[in-house]
Amino acid sequence: MAQGAIGRVTVTAELDYAHWLNRWDRMQARYLVARQERFDLIVRLLRDALGAPTRIVDLGCGTGSLMVPILEAFPQATVYGIDLDPTLLLLARTRLGRYGPRARLLQADLREAAWREGLDLPLDAAVSATALHWLSPSHLAALYDCLAQALRPGALFLNADHVASESPAVQTAWERQRALERAKATGQGADDWDGFWQAYGQALGPDLCRERRQLLGEWQGVEEGMPLAWHLDALRASGFTAVDCFWRRDCDAIYGGVR
Repeated sequence: MAQGAIGRVTVTAELDYAHWLNRWDRMQARYLVARQERFDLIVRLLRDALGAPTRIVDLGCGTGSLMVPILEAFPQATVYGIDLDPTLLLLARTRLGRYGPRARLLQADLREAAWREGLDLPLDAAVSATALHWLSPSHLAALYDCLAQALRPGALFLNADHVASESPAVQTAWERQRALERAKATGQGADDWDGFWQAYGQALGPDLCRERRQLLGEWQGVEEGMPLAWHLDALRASGFTAVDCFWRRDCDAIYGGVR
């Protein structure tokens, strides 16, 4: 029996953690065909720009997928993972257990400035992957402001996420291509988003699922993401320099800047 308290939610469930982590990773790969490429590039950019960073935060860390390659690449680093979802942090705790105190998981709401509490500031870097599009544009702009205050001068921010096209025709073409890629993954037996959460929710039980829904609240983000130009302008307004797009594949991009 695996038991643990994460924030306001108490988890009491018999779970095959390896099974659910595998299903999560396969589901994510269904939507992000270049998922590993994104992770590898983020690690390389951190190394090239910073050498050996020692304090890094993953915003919306989910199950800790991105934290693993960063912890492996920088053995001297402490990597903080912040997420609001207790059921994903439960899986992250299992995935990252072998790293001991170097992997620190914190439950916090990125829509509130208090997410910085518990971090050893200032940070050398901040990263995120397929998480920040869950925030509304106003919350995301506020997060960029808070992030600028949490990073040391010269620190790096990198985000791999959905970014929309300002052209409806281009966006439609991107979505069509993404649907074709998803169809191939479906043939390989990967869950879709709803299918994963339906199955995982049954494993967790109705009480925990209800508490999770109450904690996360209503969807506020933009599914296809804001246009890349919007992010670059918002980062500059928050005080970031060398703001740029470092990689792009249709509606998926890695962008960021230097504090």
